Amino acid sequence: MQRAGRFLALLLALSPLLIGEAAAACLGSGEARQAVSSSRAMPLSAALARAGIAGEVVSVQLCEEGGRYVYRAAVLGPDGRVNQVSVPAN
Repeated sequence: MQRAGRFLALLLALSPLLIGEAAAACLGSGEARQAVSSSRAMPLSAALARAGIAGEVVSVQLCEEGGRYVYRAAVLGPDGRVNQVSVPAN
C-alpha cells in the first residue's frame, strides 16, 4: 500500500511534465471565475461571439498563453462535428 501511495505522489508531482507545459498553464474553475469577475478575461459567451463561433460548447478551459488569456474549447457545430477552437479572452 505504501508503494502505491508513493507512486501516486510521484505521478502527481510529475503531472505537469507528463501532460505538457500548455496544459499546466490552464486555470482551475475558481481561478477562471476570478479572472472573469475581475475583468482580466472576458466571459466565454462574449469571446465566442466576438470570434463568430456558434454552437454548443462541449468543454472549455481558460488558459494563459504568452501573458494573455485564451479559451480552449470543444464546440459542437451545426454539422454535428466537434471542433477544437482557441479564442482570445482579453
